[in-house]
Amino acid sequence: MLVKTPLKENKERQAKPNKRPSAKNRSRRPGGTRGSGGVVYGKKRKKEEAKLSLPSVAAWKLIVGAIIIGMLGVLYLNHVFATQQLLAEVQQLENEYQKAKRQHEDYRLTYDRMIGPKEIYEKAKDQGFINGGPADKIITVGGE
Repeated sequence: MLVKTPLKENKERQAKPNKRPSAKNRSRRPGGTRGSGGVVYGKKRKKEEAKLSLPSVAAWKLIVGAIIIGMLGVLYLNHVFATQQLLAEVQQLENEYQKAKRQHEDYRLTYDRMIGPKEIYEKAKDQGFINGGPADKIITVGGE
C-alpha cells in the first residue's frame, strides 16, 4: 500500500517560510538610522522625496506659459465683447424690421379699404350710378 501526503504532492500549497527581520535590523528604518535631533544618516528615502517634490519647471517656460494664457484670455474677452456688439446690432435691426412690418400692414389696411366694395359703391353713388340691387335673378340656359 502506497500513501501520498498532500504537502509533497503539490508544492504550491506548501506554507511559505516566515521572513521576519532579524533582531539586528529591527531598530533600523528602511531609509537609514536616525540619530539625535531627527536627522537621517545613511541612505535618503527616494520614494518619499519623489512624492513630496514638485516637478521642476524652468522659469522661462513658466513665464512663456503665463504670457500665452494671458493672450488667450485677451482674445477670449475680445470675442465676447464682439459677440455682444453683434447681438445688439441684430436686435436693433430686428426692431427696425418689426417697425417697417407694422407700417406696411397699416398701409396695406388703408389700401384694402380704398379698393374695398364699400368705397367703390360710395364712389359710384357720388358719380350718379344707380344701385341695381342684389343679383338674385335666375338665369336659365336652354330652351325650357
